[in-house]
Amino acid sequence: MAGIFTRLTSPLRGLGDPDDLVLDAHRLLRVAEKNDGDWGLMNAYAGVASAKVQLALYLREYRD
Repeated sequence: MAGIFTRLTSPLRGLGDPDDLVLDAHRLLRVAEKNDGDWGLMNAYAGVASAKVQLALYLREYRD
């Protein structure tokens, strides 16, 4: 019974669908490409996209 309660109160539940995170990461990479030449912006968009993909992988493996 404790496992069910843990899953219901898990902070991972509110993070959304992993597929949506990957789609958002893809959108961010397209925005990064549009800012070609501005290395700061490209790096920021690519970093957030990478984090979203890693989070999606984690959620697929460990959530429910």
